[in-house]
Amino acid sequence: MANEMAEFWSAFEKETGEKVEVRSEGTWFRVPESTRGHEGLLILTDKSFRFKYVRDRVRPWMGAGISPDLQDRSEFVIARGDVISVQVPEHARGLFAWLRRNTPPRCSVVAGGQEGEKTYVFSAEPSSGLVPALQKAWPAAAGAVVQKN
Repeated sequence: MANEMAEFWSAFEKETGEKVEVRSEGTWFRVPESTRGHEGLLILTDKSFRFKYVRDRVRPWMGAGISPDLQDRSEFVIARGDVISVQVPEHARGLFAWLRRNTPPRCSVVAGGQEGEKTYVFSAEPSSGLVPALQKAWPAAAGAVVQKN
């Protein structure tokens, strides 16, 4: 299985032309106020932050699996330069804060683009280090300020 996983990420990097820095299982709440979201992979690369829907065959890397009623291929890709802010609830700061909760808190990235400003709400596996990597990478790359809720 480790070999299949390495092949998956190698193919991803070849297909996108981007180097994966941090990846995590996670949920994207396409409708931010919704209680249900799309489960997949949240990926921070050297050029973007993205949510990638994965099919059932990738399930071994996805402890929670794929939401059966959300089997569409909803995905997003945000260029690093489009990020305006990374928002992390105060109670979510640090790995130990997350581990004390039953579910990972919802965080968000606000990005600008051709369609105007948009907020992407997500939750990530706490042990992946994705949220701290976002906080570190995007303010420096996009001049954004991490906002405290």
